[in-house]
Amino acid sequence: MNLKTLLQAAGLATVMAMTPLATQAATPSNQLVVGVSLVTMVSLDPGAMSGRQSVEVNTNVYDTLITADSAQKGVFHPSLATNWELNEARDAITFHLRKDVKFHSGNPLTAKDFVFSMKRAMELGIGGSNVRVFGYNKDNIDAMIEAPDDYTVIVHFPKPTDPNLILGVIAGKGVCMVIDSKLAMQNQKDGDYGQAWLTTHSAGSGPYILDRWDANSMVILNRNDAYWGGKPEMKRIIYRHMPESQTLRLALEQHDIDIAWGMSVADLKAVQKDEELVTAKVPSGHVFYLAMSMKDEKYAKKEVREAVRHLIDYEGINNTILPFTGTLYQRPIPAGLPGALPNPMYKFDPDLAKKLLADAGYPDGFSTSIRVLSTSPFVNVATALQASLAKGGIKAEIMTGNGDQVYGPMKARKYEMIVGRGGDRTGAHPYTSLLSIVYNPDNSDEAKLYTLQAWRTSFQDTAINEELQKALLEPDEKKQADMYADIQKRFEEDIPAQQIISMAYDTVVYQKDVSNFIGHPYQNTSYLEVKKER
Repeated sequence: MNLKTLLQAAGLATVMAMTPLATQAATPSNQLVVGVSLVTMVSLDPGAMSGRQSVEVNTNVYDTLITADSAQKGVFHPSLATNWELNEARDAITFHLRKDVKFHSGNPLTAKDFVFSMKRAMELGIGGSNVRVFGYNKDNIDAMIEAPDDYTVIVHFPKPTDPNLILGVIAGKGVCMVIDSKLAMQNQKDGDYGQAWLTTHSAGSGPYILDRWDANSMVILNRNDAYWGGKPEMKRIIYRHMPESQTLRLALEQHDIDIAWGMSVADLKAVQKDEELVTAKVPSGHVFYLAMSMKDEKYAKKEVREAVRHLIDYEGINNTILPFTGTLYQRPIPAGLPGALPNPMYKFDPDLAKKLLADAGYPDGFSTSIRVLSTSPFVNVATALQASLAKGGIKAEIMTGNGDQVYGPMKARKYEMIVGRGGDRTGAHPYTSLLSIVYNPDNSDEAKLYTLQAWRTSFQDTAINEELQKALLEPDEKKQADMYADIQKRFEEDIPAQQIISMAYDTVVYQKDVSNFIGHPYQNTSYLEVKKER
């Protein structure tokens, strides 16, 4: 009996996950093995999670009221809610829930669980910045999100807004994932609504159940045979921590994994010749960026930020490091959306940068640090930046780490420079694209607006904040698009603390016998219907 047959018979996914690559056989037909870096996964609490991997795992463990279409922007489908309607005043949406849904614990799922999930995030001050910007907070959440009965949810709007944006937030995971309130409260400590427990455990109703998570090693999800949406095709989903691209490539070629995320340019080019593999592009609204903290006195100076703008080799980075992962772009609003502008095409110009640094009081440059994930392509971008910054006199030390070591200091606003990827995950609406990058209504540390890049960099322009809200409510589409364009122009003139380098996208490679796999642009890839044609 070969290893594959033994694994299928015994269901020993952990054995496969720990077996050296050289000795492994093809993956079992009823298990899906995903190779990916898990370095950014620091929490599985839906309200506190960050990073693509956490979102994808929880997409398969938790449910939301509605889901976003994987191809058409602004199109939503029923999930826990069978239907919904907007009231005549256009200030509230009523959702009607299914009555046959149970959590993995066996507890029935009701409208009160959705209310709990939203309220706990507001009370704890975790995540949910994309919800708070619409006016939701711990003081009004009880009035704004209500459950008149067990199967009806009414979401009121604290202030006038585009209803489609609210639908996008509810479909976009995070704090809107429905948590088993009874189970969470059974595991609460010191009034934390179960946050400590939910960091490494789950309380969902989705198609898969969290079996285990070993940090920087693996995540194992087991099939929920009683799932209300139908039994998943795969018995088990295994995420293997594989931060090295060459390891991913070798594992694909040896059929030791079924799907690979995060491969390097060289390895992606190499696998194009393999007829057993399929390569797919997954759009995103994210951007690759170099961020500076304006709490640092150097980067508080406009001339320094402008100097850094001209010490980035945009074309070199995009052409040599970011093929298959990004396209040269330097604006917050993605091309094709209302208000999008042509690239300003900033150029690498060390002479101009030196003059700007001298004007700012740094004729001999200065030393700084760049925090960055230790994986490709992030560390490669940081290395290129280290070299180009040096041409202007900025001596940058690269500090690599995992997600918590890189994005933790960014959320705490205690860093100098960071190379990262972030912004609006969907890229579906000019308002949310701008919101995620240029908007900062409260620049205090206490605000904890973690999902707003401007807050993370301590950048704030109150005029931009006001104009963005006015643009949202402008009924004339042409005038609205012009307002979005003007906001971008002002943002450019401000010399922001986050310099966009590229519009990001994901490239995923998978075995050709994997069917029904669709990488989701929201990072909400579902494995419910994925199967193997063997």
